Amino acid sequence: MDRQTLQAILDSNLALPEAPSLDHLTTELEVLLGSTDKFLRENSLEVLWSWAQAGHYADTQLIELGDRMAANLAVGLGEAGTDTVFVRAFSALVLAAVVIVDQRYEAGQTDGRVAFAGRDRTRGWFEQTLACFAGECDRRGHVEEKGWAHAIAHEADVLSDFARSPHLEAKDLERILAAVANKMIEPTDDILRHEEDNRLTQMVLDVLRRNLVSTDALDRWLDRLAHQADGGHWADVFGLEKNDARGNNARLNTRAFLRSLYFQLYVGSRNFRAGYLPEAYARPIEGKEALLSAIVGALRTMDRYYFEREDGS
Repeated sequence: MDRQTLQAILDSNLALPEAPSLDHLTTELEVLLGSTDKFLRENSLEVLWSWAQAGHYADTQLIELGDRMAANLAVGLGEAGTDTVFVRAFSALVLAAVVIVDQRYEAGQTDGRVAFAGRDRTRGWFEQTLACFAGECDRRGHVEEKGWAHAIAHEADVLSDFARSPHLEAKDLERILAAVANKMIEPTDDILRHEEDNRLTQMVLDVLRRNLVSTDALDRWLDRLAHQADGGHWADVFGLEKNDARGNNARLNTRAFLRSLYFQLYVGSRNFRAGYLPEAYARPIEGKEALLSAIVGALRTMDRYYFEREDGS
């Protein structure tokens, strides 16, 4: 699909063209998800997302689309600084669109259509997404001249959608949390600077809204974030005796994430997905006050030289 054809679809308010076929158009749009041209890539995503939400695809087409997008998450996985990041990052959001449609049908929102993915397929897509997030090495948010990559944020968005699924159990939600912790505390050359902390927080809040993860599991998770990957204190990565740039980047990423988690939990989180699935986002998070206190404890542990102790000293 060329720029002119794509622009015509955008100009038509994303109406479905009479020709060629939907399958043909979808195939062409999928190719553009990996384009280094930001106009083609970002607008192909917008069209595919809109057509999925508008109900243009039959159930079998949505299943096949989800399968292809999940497979794309393995393209170039482990690479950093290459153009394969665009395939992974933008396929992730199309997969998210499919998952949201499935959940909307399950909630009885649209014309009597029912959920189509089922337990096995949903869990298969989840495993592919979690593997992608865990193995993602390209932390670039915005790439000069090529536009948004944002793989960490996009993959987190899809995990948010899976976190709402009744096909995921407490142990699966704990695996999502573990993947976030591992990503944050991993020494890295990159500071996440394009709102990844807020996007990761929204994913964690979707996990918490299920109210399935135990307090003990959350405490262990926060304790892991409060320390380096080897269990050492974060203050040890910088200072007069040691200046570990990669470790310090991990410290800054982790601290930003914990602060984002605290404030979104405290003041409330705005998530556009609430417009699709309001009932899921109306569900209160149990034990919120205790969790806020535990996050403060983790931040105190990280930055012990800058906070008063609990006894006021």
